[in-house]
Amino acid sequence: MRELLREEVFSTVRSTLSTAGEAMATSSDAILLLAPPTLLGALTIAPIEAALLDLGIPYRRRFRTGDPETQPFVHILGLENSSGPVLESNHLGLSIASVVVEGLRGHHGDARKGPLTTVSQAHALAQSIFSESSRLRRMRPWLVSGNWLVSALDTTYDPVYTALRDLLLSEGSIRVVPIPEVDCPDTRNSPWLDTDALEAVSKQWGKMDLEGKERALSNLAKPALTSSTPSSARLEELMWHCILGKEWRTDLATQILRASSFWKGGLNRLAADTVVDSLLRDGQC
Repeated sequence: MRELLREEVFSTVRSTLSTAGEAMATSSDAILLLAPPTLLGALTIAPIEAALLDLGIPYRRRFRTGDPETQPFVHILGLENSSGPVLESNHLGLSIASVVVEGLRGHHGDARKGPLTTVSQAHALAQSIFSESSRLRRMRPWLVSGNWLVSALDTTYDPVYTALRDLLLSEGSIRVVPIPEVDCPDTRNSPWLDTDALEAVSKQWGKMDLEGKERALSNLAKPALTSSTPSSARLEELMWHCILGKEWRTDLATQILRASSFWKGGLNRLAADTVVDSLLRDGQC
């Protein structure tokens, strides 16, 4: 896996997360992992926990709102905070919040900005703690899950999402395929999609030439063009750029949707624990 903190998109958080990771990797005290009981909170806690677990560092997982009461700690802040990571002066406490950074650059060299979410920062921190973590490697495709959940893709192009997705692709952690190549897609992400038409296209996909595939995908996506949702950026990801990890039969967007369904029962802490446990065990949800 490429070292995330060496990537340009992480340059503004590099020093803070690197220092925090070094301190946690040698901690003899149990580290409190505190996050709100949300899907974003669970997806942020999971990679940090993976690194600590594989390295044998003691920790405690807590899903609740409020401030940490003990040190050392990692405190995951909600979407209302966008201050980025903050490390206590004694290096015993780290708060992680989303922050806007430069992603890719345009054709004319202009900066394109987007959110570096708590999830992607947590993956970078976890890699700094223990880069050889097998659990962390299994959940590597989830690096972009935070960007999928936040609203940037619903309003405009998200250059940070694209940069992270391309990084995962270049290092071999994922495949990016059109939806007919996903074994078990969940069309609840795409209520406008004709499931019978998708099934028919999927059966013939291997026999089609490039032009035929492009035409088939365009026809499948056409009903979405008359609706206000999804945005063109999210539509492109749902139809043309489905993310598959190694040996995955279901794409990342489907797994995120499946994970979000755990919150329907109203037992938020249980839902968050379920997602983290699944990721630690299988690298999937």
